[in-house]
Amino acid sequence: MSSLKKQEKIERKGVCLNPLSNIHYIDHLAVISIIMGTPIIFLEPNDYEIGTHYYPQINPLLVDFHELSPEYLIASYDVLFFSDLWDKVTFHEKYKQLEMKYGKTLRHVHCPHGFSDKGFYLKKCANEDIALIYGQNMLDLLKHEGVLNKLTNYVISGNYRYTYFKQHRQFFDEIIKTEVLPRFVKQQPIILYAPTWLDMLQSTTFFECFEDVLGNLPDSYNMIIKLHPHLELDDAGLYYKIMGQFEKKPNVLFLKDFPLVYPLLALADIYLGDTSSVGYDFLSFNKPMFFLNKRRANPMSERDLYLFRCGVDVKPEAFPLLYQLIENNLQNDQERFGKIRAEVYEYTFGPERPFADIKADIIAAYNKPLDLTHARP
Repeated sequence: MSSLKKQEKIERKGVCLNPLSNIHYIDHLAVISIIMGTPIIFLEPNDYEIGTHYYPQINPLLVDFHELSPEYLIASYDVLFFSDLWDKVTFHEKYKQLEMKYGKTLRHVHCPHGFSDKGFYLKKCANEDIALIYGQNMLDLLKHEGVLNKLTNYVISGNYRYTYFKQHRQFFDEIIKTEVLPRFVKQQPIILYAPTWLDMLQSTTFFECFEDVLGNLPDSYNMIIKLHPHLELDDAGLYYKIMGQFEKKPNVLFLKDFPLVYPLLALADIYLGDTSSVGYDFLSFNKPMFFLNKRRANPMSERDLYLFRCGVDVKPEAFPLLYQLIENNLQNDQERFGKIRAEVYEYTFGPERPFADIKADIIAAYNKPLDLTHARP
């Protein structure tokens, strides 16, 4: 066996971490930690409890924030897995002296927290040391953004979170049965509303559409609002005003501090959203989708609304008629959108990959020499 082949099989000591305690990152990092057999660090007791409750297979570590220093990490580990963006030049500038002290190069693997059409954000992952790439859609979006040539070391991962959900479906169904469904007075069709945050493109519809979405919600539907954690920071006053106005309605459920995504998608009958990555996750189930298109953009020509072709595109003038549109479009939904949803899912995530293969490819990636070519200026 060649020395290169031997090197590619060296498994190094890794850890998953979420230094900013973003609750929605747990759903991604927990599965990676299970695939890689690494511990996952939590900095907050509440996050630790959430992680161990919803992902009992993880190996959790509760570390005090003040102990999580660069020296602690490089002294303890060889590979870091995280969902925050940290380009490799800045990363290794920060760790340069410590790498010399400990005689090793600390590698890092970027684990994206979902796929969406937000090219302005996604393109930054091309500057990472090693990037996990779901499939061809992600590569094409990086090409569209003009940064594909900067992606020097990556692993095609497929939709590992959906695979994990299917492997533990009974456990997750029980979570939904005991923690979500009892919070509704009546069991009836469920709409999952998953608005994104107030990013640089002002993408969220939560603050502008709450009267049309929540105020007009018929009694014949239950609605789960999967709140993006950043919404609370975007406009705290309006955020709590909306919750205070509608949280007592018997058919409305606001979900906070609930990192699970696929169990909710399996439960929901209808998806309502804007540009959240949850929309791409929902393709796994090929069920009706409705998109609030507040910019009135054309999904067939605008790359940042690519997903909108998978369901009914609702323009602002039709927001007050949202539920009439939903009723009118349910009957022929599969006929109109079933094929395109299946195609976009395959384009985005590709074939399912065994966890052992994903792990082997990641090990091979971090055993390659660090490549700082094509890095940012």
